[in-house]
Amino acid sequence: MTEELSIYTGTLLYREINFTFAFDKKELRLIPPKDKEYIVEDEWGRTPLGKGIFAWADPIPVGADYLIGKCNETRQSIVFLPKQGSTLGFHNSVVHISLAAYILYKYHRETVDRISISCPEINYIYPVNQALELSFPDETNIESGTYTVSTRDFDATTTEKQHFSVDDKELTVCFGISRSISTRIDEPPLRVDSSMMFELEATNNYRFIYRLWWIAREFIRFLCYRDNVYIPRVELSAPYEGGKHEHFATMFILNQDGETEADTLKKGRYIRQLYVVGHEGEILSDIAKDNIYLRHLPESYRSGRHIDAARFVMITAAFEWEFRRLYPGGIKKSKQTIEAEVAVSECIQKHVDETSGKQKKIYKFLKSMVESDSLQAEIVQMGKDYSCIIGKFGERLYQLKNEELKYNEMGKRLSDQRNHFAHGDLDKEFIGTSLLDLIFMEYVIYAMQLKFYGIEDINIQKAINELFRLNFAL
Repeated sequence: MTEELSIYTGTLLYREINFTFAFDKKELRLIPPKDKEYIVEDEWGRTPLGKGIFAWADPIPVGADYLIGKCNETRQSIVFLPKQGSTLGFHNSVVHISLAAYILYKYHRETVDRISISCPEINYIYPVNQALELSFPDETNIESGTYTVSTRDFDATTTEKQHFSVDDKELTVCFGISRSISTRIDEPPLRVDSSMMFELEATNNYRFIYRLWWIAREFIRFLCYRDNVYIPRVELSAPYEGGKHEHFATMFILNQDGETEADTLKKGRYIRQLYVVGHEGEILSDIAKDNIYLRHLPESYRSGRHIDAARFVMITAAFEWEFRRLYPGGIKKSKQTIEAEVAVSECIQKHVDETSGKQKKIYKFLKSMVESDSLQAEIVQMGKDYSCIIGKFGERLYQLKNEELKYNEMGKRLSDQRNHFAHGDLDKEFIGTSLLDLIFMEYVIYAMQLKFYGIEDINIQKAINELFRLNFAL
């Protein structure tokens, strides 16, 4: 189904009023019938202060996860999903609602049980060319110009389903490749596209469907190490006989019209599904629960090559977050160190109990510093446990700048420079080599994240090697 119209109109019931709606694919406008205009103007939009005197009323939340209208142009349903936390706007008696997405029905179905997500990045992450088989004429007939292109069957190009959960709901995810054939002159005769497909228990909770789109986008961003991944549409399917699925509607996401980084994809800067196979569901579950740290992803590949104070702090924060996931009990310490820390903590606790106000807060802070691991200590521990995976990448990186990779010194530089930025010590000279440390830290974070899910060391190395184009022969 293709979207052709620039504006849609129809009827919609909202807050017990039958509105006429107009939607220009940017904003939804609700026009009340004449006999209901006074309700919108006088009861919703403004508050009377006296005879003939009004003030604007307090903002009114939309109060609905989605609104369902009947479209004049298609004679089918259209579902509008307001932006989370948005409020009503007014222009006289016309109500304005800001939207996050909308759904166009092809024909009516009650529920959704599968969503199919496609974008240029997925075509590379799960390569579309694996669906094609080519055959060429023999040497004796090489000039005939006859070539044969065939497609492999769906089973051969669909991955095994992986289970995951979102908000206590069980789902599966798999990758597959679709085929379409055309005899039109202005279209290619054969088109293949890779998709990531979620299957779920049949539902009509469209806000949940929108959440699944967001989780899918975060997953692709993670595999590409950049934020500018755009997925403007999602295909929705309903249950069909024989355990199959019937495509019946398309969800369009607003403000998803950015340009794809085609050159970045051509250079192979992404993690292929091949390297995380069998673990897709675990990663998706952690994205849904906000367990995996993704706030440090750069806006684009180009912006990721520029480091400012904010990005410096975010990358070190990502390392500390992932370190705590891998070492929930902290760094393993010697008996003597533990005894010393306990003695110091008990001493400080006495001061906590005996003081108040600012002094008490300072003592509590000091106690927490004794009981927690420093960034430097965490980096040293990471070096001991992960050098076999990322050590060769780091050694090459530092050699290019005539430096030597030493985890203890790396930890001190990053800790000191991070503290300079965090505390606003602008008079402190920038620690130049810490920039090199931070670049290496980007590799380290991916190694830690992928290792958390039990991915094999060689696949972690291949993923990092290709994502950052390190050009190692593995």
